[in-house]
Amino acid sequence: MTSVKVTFIIVTRNSRAFMPSCLNSLLGQTNRDFQIVVIDNDSSDGTVEFVRRNYPMVSVIENNKNLGFAKANNQGIRLFKSPYLVLCNPDIVLEPDWLEKIMTVAESEAGQSYQVFGGKLLKLNWLNIEVGEMEKTNLIDSCGFKVLKNHRVVELFAGEESQRAIDQQEVFGHSGALVVFRREALEQVALTDKYHSQGDYFDGTFFFYKEDVDLAWRLRLLGLRSLLLPRAIAYHLRTFPGSDRQNIPQLMNNRRRQSRIAKYYSYRNHLLMLLENEFLSNLLIFAPQIFWLELKKIIYLLFFETADLYAWVDVVKLLPEIRAKRRQVLGSAKLTAEAVRKWFN
Repeated sequence: MTSVKVTFIIVTRNSRAFMPSCLNSLLGQTNRDFQIVVIDNDSSDGTVEFVRRNYPMVSVIENNKNLGFAKANNQGIRLFKSPYLVLCNPDIVLEPDWLEKIMTVAESEAGQSYQVFGGKLLKLNWLNIEVGEMEKTNLIDSCGFKVLKNHRVVELFAGEESQRAIDQQEVFGHSGALVVFRREALEQVALTDKYHSQGDYFDGTFFFYKEDVDLAWRLRLLGLRSLLLPRAIAYHLRTFPGSDRQNIPQLMNNRRRQSRIAKYYSYRNHLLMLLENEFLSNLLIFAPQIFWLELKKIIYLLFFETADLYAWVDVVKLLPEIRAKRRQVLGSAKLTAEAVRKWFN
């Protein structure tokens, strides 16, 4: 817990294969004013042992159960008191000047009006899983969040060529895969009702998936702004090539199971996010678009994934918590419904 300006927080869960490329890219940054903490959610693949043995300069917190992405990141934010916090997935690789480019703007006079920063994420592909060899691509993974009128949240410019001209610009928020927060902004947005007694930055109820969108929405409601810096480049791995699957059946089985769980939490958490963060007037204005999207989802689930409909049971059970969070979030909002509505397109 040395006095540094930036703390990288990496939440891991059976992430051993990703750690060399991720940590080496962090340690190769031209800006050296940072520390790294790995928060492990009960890995069984030797992630903790590998990091401690090969990267003794990295702090490690070892949880004895899987707390989920949200709660584990909350741990790191509470424990490490640096002015800036970078949330970094283990499947991220940074260009050497990524942090330098982010911090140059964040510390500038122009950057003072922004509280959240992100760069341009490009897609990363596996070449050889067994030796951890990966390939950088020229396809955009994310340049921040874009919210559609039906309230579906998508990754800005995803799938487009990286050569596309993208200006430095304000965005709705940034993917939790790689994002920089000013600590003071996170303290302002922390949830403090009886369901979040420790002051939760991410909503732990989400467990994982869309907790980053939820946090971005709460920051936006408080008038806290997010800036895209497209010259800060990093790479993000999301999928495995089919040619490698026969070599790693156990890993792929785990990923299929995680994918199914992710779909469930994605559906459930989208509902929670709307109920907890959106103004009633906006829900009514966009009701046709929202209803049509949700109807298509329900029809699909009825035919193909009926188990995911139990998300509605979760939502009903969580109604007291939803009401408490909604009171805090919308009760402290500094933006009007109209101002928020401008972000939906």
